[in-house]
Amino acid sequence: MRFEVTTGQLAQFSGEALVLGILPGSQSLDDTAKAIDEALGQYVSNCLNAENAVFKAKPGETLILPTYGKLPAAHVVLVGLGKVEELKSSQWRRAVAAAVRACKKLKVKAVAMGLSEAVVGAMGIEAASRLLAEGAVLGQYDFNIRKTPSKASEDNGESAPNGGSTLEVLTVVDAQADRLEAIQRGLRVGQLVAEHTNLARHWVNDSANYVTPAFLKQQAEGIPGLQCEVLDLERIKALGMGAFQLVAQGSEHPPFLIHLCYKPSGVPAKKVALVGKGITFDSGGLSLKPAASMELMKMDMAGAAAVLATLKAVSELKDLNIEVHGFIPTCENMPSGASSKPGDIVTAMNGKTIEVNNTDAEGRLILCDALTYAQQQVDPDELVDIATLTGACVTALGKVAAGVMGTSDTLIQGIQAAGEQAGEKLWQLPLYDEYRAFLKSDVADLINSGAKGQAGSSAGGMFLKEFVDKKRAWAHLDIAGPAWATSDTPEVPKGGTGFGVRTLLYYLYGWQA
Repeated sequence: MRFEVTTGQLAQFSGEALVLGILPGSQSLDDTAKAIDEALGQYVSNCLNAENAVFKAKPGETLILPTYGKLPAAHVVLVGLGKVEELKSSQWRRAVAAAVRACKKLKVKAVAMGLSEAVVGAMGIEAASRLLAEGAVLGQYDFNIRKTPSKASEDNGESAPNGGSTLEVLTVVDAQADRLEAIQRGLRVGQLVAEHTNLARHWVNDSANYVTPAFLKQQAEGIPGLQCEVLDLERIKALGMGAFQLVAQGSEHPPFLIHLCYKPSGVPAKKVALVGKGITFDSGGLSLKPAASMELMKMDMAGAAAVLATLKAVSELKDLNIEVHGFIPTCENMPSGASSKPGDIVTAMNGKTIEVNNTDAEGRLILCDALTYAQQQVDPDELVDIATLTGACVTALGKVAAGVMGTSDTLIQGIQAAGEQAGEKLWQLPLYDEYRAFLKSDVADLINSGAKGQAGSSAGGMFLKEFVDKKRAWAHLDIAGPAWATSDTPEVPKGGTGFGVRTLLYYLYGWQA
């Protein structure tokens, strides 16, 4: 999708469709909406005022109106914004996504929309523009690259890389010429944020026979503007990453530890390390998952996808006075004659021994060595890991929110606030000292899975905490729930969600709606 900006009146735009954001009640129509309503013979206000109104302007609700030649555009797409006093960034983003979805049904290629004055008043012109671009790009996403072109065309209008759309151009029409520069800035940032969210979605949605550890390595090595170092199996062994090596040894695909780095031109304000779990397929190992639980385990690298897409976005956005490192331990967890066995004892990179009583609790094993390596290599001011770590987090929070826990309330609250702005919910879970009892082993320093149905998410966090320096500001994001959507919403179609990309970028850049 390409964005254009022009000065003028939306009612005069001659494209295929106009998108009009609407607040409930005809009395709330702004000047742009009134002009279109008048041209259509009060059709818009009649829709809102009818006794059994077909359109109530609820958040994300859409209605397609033909113009019958009364306007230069062939259609007007109404999209509800909800009550003005409740108007937030997430509502505006979702409204735009819903409008784009409606435009896809029309199979139009060029659409125009304006920035509702209610939205600008609530968020400011640049933020409103950024969120518009986010919603539009997120709303156009569909994953169809593994379908034949004829089938993809039948299902989605047209086949295009990374889940394309027939919508090619969205023009933002604004009556005030002095706002165009701010609109353009906002659109550029929002487009890049959403495109990289979609890129993470694409990697999560694709199948594990395509997205292998070597594939992630290849993607990382091809990013301009980032330093990239890749540790192969021999380096992993030489550095004593016994926990990571143990998980990987059952697969024919070799493991890699990817290290990406963005450095600003000046002295950085701080140094942040992001660590993403990259299990490209999780069978459970010899603690084999049931068939129904295994089917979607291609998405167990969603944390790695989020970190990789975030670093790639930073390399394109630039303008960030923070040194950002990304660490991605990636491998498969497979059953074979070479697999680790329940009861095996392994030594992690920091010297602690681990009894592996459950080979399906593998994410914490690859992350613990990556966390140790990240701290030794770059000594970050802040350390954040993101992983589809525990089914217990899905039980606790469902598909709606990720769990967040760690050693620094300041860091956790900053990430939660960023998630709120980005439209991604995070809920803090505790790391009580009492949970350390879950890690007790009779034969090693730690056991990898000892919660036995109690506080499983926090138990996973407590395990990782054992590999974080005591004074380090660290946060752990368990995204097992929201990393995969089981139903459609305007901005998040069923499948991989790219959860975490927007939160991490909003946190790093400090954007506000």
